[in-house]
Amino acid sequence: MPGEPNGAKIVIALLVIMVIFVIHSQSMDFIQDDAFISFRYVQNFINGRGLVFNPGERVEGYTNFLWIMLLALFTRLGLDVILISKLLGVASGCATLFLLYKISTFVFLKEKESKGHTGSSKSHAANQSQKVIAPGWLFALAPPLLLALNGSFAYWSTSGLETTFFTVMVLLAVYAYFTDEKLAIVFAAISSLIRPEGVLIFAIIMAHKFLFQRDSFKHCLSHVVGFIVLLLPFLLFKTTYYGDLLPNPFYAKTGFSAEYWMTGLSYFWLFVKHYGLWGALYVIPLVTYRHLGVKGRVIPQLVFLYTFYIILMGGDVLQAHRFFQPVLPFLYLLFGYALLKFFLKLKRGFTGRAIPIFLLVVFSALTFLLPRTWLLNVRRLEVGLCQKMAFKARILRETFGSNFTLAVSTIGAISYYTGAKVIDMLGLTDPYIAKHPERVPGIVSTWKEKRFNTRYLLSQNPDVIMFSTGAKPSAPAERALYLNSKFRNNYYHYYFPIDNFLLNIFRRKGEYPHENRLFADARFVNVYNEALNLENNHQFLAAAKKFEDLFLVAPPDFSWAYDNMAFLQWQMGDIEEARKYARRAIEMDNYCAMSHFILHRFSMAEGDTLAAQHHRKEILRINPELLNMKLR
Repeated sequence: MPGEPNGAKIVIALLVIMVIFVIHSQSMDFIQDDAFISFRYVQNFINGRGLVFNPGERVEGYTNFLWIMLLALFTRLGLDVILISKLLGVASGCATLFLLYKISTFVFLKEKESKGHTGSSKSHAANQSQKVIAPGWLFALAPPLLLALNGSFAYWSTSGLETTFFTVMVLLAVYAYFTDEKLAIVFAAISSLIRPEGVLIFAIIMAHKFLFQRDSFKHCLSHVVGFIVLLLPFLLFKTTYYGDLLPNPFYAKTGFSAEYWMTGLSYFWLFVKHYGLWGALYVIPLVTYRHLGVKGRVIPQLVFLYTFYIILMGGDVLQAHRFFQPVLPFLYLLFGYALLKFFLKLKRGFTGRAIPIFLLVVFSALTFLLPRTWLLNVRRLEVGLCQKMAFKARILRETFGSNFTLAVSTIGAISYYTGAKVIDMLGLTDPYIAKHPERVPGIVSTWKEKRFNTRYLLSQNPDVIMFSTGAKPSAPAERALYLNSKFRNNYYHYYFPIDNFLLNIFRRKGEYPHENRLFADARFVNVYNEALNLENNHQFLAAAKKFEDLFLVAPPDFSWAYDNMAFLQWQMGDIEEARKYARRAIEMDNYCAMSHFILHRFSMAEGDTLAAQHHRKEILRINPELLNMKLR
């Protein structure tokens, strides 16, 4: 086995690991839709509109203040915000790998001290890269190697979000706790400016300092005061500028119930299946705990307490294990430490040398390969979402400009590329929706989608409402909209024919002089959803039967059911039935553009010029783009 390495060998090894990470991160290159929310804040800030999502509305719809400020700085210097977010993410990833090695050497250094070496801890700390026992340096490289091979770590490094930047700051706080506790306060405060969970990191460190290092209450209190003083300007800014100490996503996303716990446990279980050896990686901190020494025990405490927090919060609405990124480095550190202990126990012979290395190789392969197909699919879906929303944004901007109000539940790329005023249907950037969720009988929602208020949303009179799945109401907020008479009567289907695809939005007709009433029976929305699903899957006969069921339970003003039925009958080739339902739809609501289009084409084919001109005129009035659609 190799002896104590020189510094050059360690540097080369770390550089190789960083190269592996950079290549890995580039293979995962993408932008998360949520990152565009931050980009929009940056865009408005550098253009003098303030740190706002919508100009004139002061809402803290982000949880990454320092990340936004950093992006704004580089963007103000002329750099592209998307590119710089990726560069900073990958650079943060490389710094994380380096810091993980440095922290590992502090933990592994205890093994040398336990073998009878003397000297002050400061002298060891100053020269740890030369004094880690052979082959401790090799096992200290295991954690950064595993992290470099971890697909979720590579994934979030190029996502445009602050995840990896926050992770490196957490490691800096822990590293400083081993070297200079005053600096640990500074880095913990900085991490709290990146994400609110930085406060939790500081709390864990302080709890360890008071309960396990047995530092005096006065000494710990001075650290707490220092931490608060560092954050005080930011807290004053939040309360004066936004009028609230907590960010709006706290109200939109958090809660405490059994549902959160169960969802959090599912989120945790998926993580341990992918990266935690089906839970075995969480056993290692328990087994190694008593060997770590007083200072080193802060690491397993951080792992368990932060994991408990993740479960308590219900996990994350985004996939790919984002919330576990600050935990991963420390799990890998403890795995490397367990390998070192195992090696020292076996000591001599080929077996003693080979088994720990074999375990490292096997775990490295599992880390890279086991969740890779799943992770690439998550990436594919997110890339598709962002491309789709950017495409829709371009269409909307070309049609309506940027001076319109758009209500949508996926607000990232669509808001950034349209420049329109955007209302988040789930309340992320709207304090009223976040703090006053609507309860609608018959509309079932999970905790991830429960924050909506359709009556408030309609009172804001958005010019355009867009669903995530076109015309089909999938999310609870979308389904609840259909129960509102104002939505059914003052909005209409607006189509953009694109090749063989119909982009569908809901456009407002104008002022609505009537009272908005809520239809009591939500069953019709579910039946409507099922009918559209069948139609989208080309099960036309089953869809027609479902529409017939819908006519029995829908509100009497629900013209869209007949409009959809006319389109469905046309697809099945039944001209007379299509004509019948189209006429019925128009009698109920003259804004049924698809029915006008169908009747226009039928009139043209039959030589009824007067009727054809009438329907063409109506289409030009309400949805001129529809005339570009080609019938099969």
